[in-house]
Amino acid sequence: MFILGQDPGNPILIWPEFSWTPVISGAIFLVLLFTVIYILQRYLRRQNRLALEHRAKIVSKLQLHHFNSKDTNLFHTFLDQVDNSDLKRLAEDPSWYRKYFLPEFLQFLAEQSNLPAWKDILIVHALDHLIEDHKATAKNFITAILETDSEERFPALLGIQEIDESSLNRAIRARIYTKKVGATFSLTRYERMQILVPDDSKQWLKSEAILISQEGTNLTLQIKTTPELDEKKTEEWIEAPKTSPAGPAHPGIIPDEYLNSLDQILEYSGLNPSVCEEITRLVHAYKEHPGLIRRRHRQEDYKILIRLYKVCFIKFRSQVAHIPKPVLLFIHFFFLDEGLVSAKRLQDLELAITTLKSSVTDRQYQEVKLSVHLLPDWLNLILSGKKNPSQNSLGQTYDQIQKSNLRWNQEPETKNIMNKEYLLHILDWELENILYMGLLGVSLNPNFAYPILSEDQFYGATESNLTFPDKVLSNAERVLKIDTSIFQRQVSAISNVDPTQTDLYRKEFFADCILLPYSGNRGVLWQETSVGNQDYSRLLFPVVMTENATLVVTKTLGEFRWETERTLRGRKWKDPIPASLTSEYYSYLENFQKNPNLTVEAKKRIEQQWIKVGKNIKDMFSIDYAYWILLEAEGKPRLNRVVREILNRFVPIQIKM
Repeated sequence: MFILGQDPGNPILIWPEFSWTPVISGAIFLVLLFTVIYILQRYLRRQNRLALEHRAKIVSKLQLHHFNSKDTNLFHTFLDQVDNSDLKRLAEDPSWYRKYFLPEFLQFLAEQSNLPAWKDILIVHALDHLIEDHKATAKNFITAILETDSEERFPALLGIQEIDESSLNRAIRARIYTKKVGATFSLTRYERMQILVPDDSKQWLKSEAILISQEGTNLTLQIKTTPELDEKKTEEWIEAPKTSPAGPAHPGIIPDEYLNSLDQILEYSGLNPSVCEEITRLVHAYKEHPGLIRRRHRQEDYKILIRLYKVCFIKFRSQVAHIPKPVLLFIHFFFLDEGLVSAKRLQDLELAITTLKSSVTDRQYQEVKLSVHLLPDWLNLILSGKKNPSQNSLGQTYDQIQKSNLRWNQEPETKNIMNKEYLLHILDWELENILYMGLLGVSLNPNFAYPILSEDQFYGATESNLTFPDKVLSNAERVLKIDTSIFQRQVSAISNVDPTQTDLYRKEFFADCILLPYSGNRGVLWQETSVGNQDYSRLLFPVVMTENATLVVTKTLGEFRWETERTLRGRKWKDPIPASLTSEYYSYLENFQKNPNLTVEAKKRIEQQWIKVGKNIKDMFSIDYAYWILLEAEGKPRLNRVVREILNRFVPIQIKM
């Protein structure tokens, strides 16, 4: 009514006149938008196409068909991390290999691969001989291993064409690469080291050198001796032979009892045919592309393999006699297929089972408060109620998880080791935490960890790769002789006689060492205590060790010492009063940049190491502890002044002069 009643000569509402301007503006905007999107898509497609072309060109130069599948995957992983502009430079620059590829690839191998340092050098050594387009330019450096007297090994580039008599007493430049969660290179001036260089036949030649100066990863060395053959390294540092994806070149030499090993293991397990087919597919894929499967592994792959281990272990536990040999190797080493391991290796591993079992019961090391268990023996202790189930990665116990899963009207699970269902739940829990998470724990780079045993996990003789219990115990005894309080702590408590006074007493700490049926390159403290028995920690080691056992055991005991000290202090482990090992070391890391007692170079080294360990104080301490035990105790200074004073105060040792 209001609109109808308005004055026609002076309307209140005026309808706008139609205009093409907004229509044209909107159309232009849409055209421009779609044009930009089209151009951007074309640009990205072109960039991706060029990147693939550059990558294909680089791969053809690298001649990857000469390498094992595991090594081939490292090259592809490295190229995945290179951006398009660098790919173009690598594909087109005449000096691409020595100027760009080699330094960055060595850094990648040091940080990302699980390979020993000498294996990194052999890969690069093979590349030097395979790549043709870099040989026209003068070779101004060689690849080598720098080995300290503590048997720490670092890949390095030496600024020299060849080490010979003319190299003696010359100052040469070098650049070193340190492994992930490994110690930084830290020698004093004029300290001696060995330079190890492979020749064309992959024999290792050693020379003596001394350190003149160091600035970060850049060194100045002086060669003191001419190269001579190192027979021990040549024998130990042997690459696994390159095999075809189908298996060994001479399948006839495989013992008859190991033929069709996977089928024997699956038949023994009694799993459903569909599950067996999935496991068979997984193993065959691993045989064809071991590097790719390691890189793109799925959590489901781990789960199904652990399920196979579970059912085989249950049957193995109740049926000791007439067990197929492939099943025995599977239980102890996660062996699944004879096509992945040489015949000689199979025979060595079969003999090693007896040695492993006998050395577990060896009573030679009475003072060492460690008990070493093979995984089957450890699971039997759990199922018999002699040991409590392990904690998970979050520090939660089995009982805590069960209680948190209960509804308000549910009854808790009955703890009865005679109850089959309860035992199966306990076994699932232990395998989930020890077998699955343990695999990731004993590897410096979990991205390349995989459970299936294969030939490329061994280097040299089988015996030198296996973690026999006496290796763990003898190295622990060596630590105990230097750090006599490693298994004891001084604890104060309120006196029973006079409540106003405190009494001091010595408390002993113990640890269970569990040998996992895997290949790995580190030990790990899985839990600092076990509920119900507060004095027992749990340490995990791989049964196939690809790193120096002395260094691995000492670092792991460093973790043990740190965590037991921290557990004693409880929530007050950072408190400066009263002073403790944990509080003083924590304060040192928090304030090292402001510490007037540290040189600029020392602060740089601390910063580098702190970043390398992911700012994990336990890993940082374990490295310093290993230096303290293995080197400082021998009168070979490695630590800075502040750490040396802290350790001398709380971990006193008798330094040899």
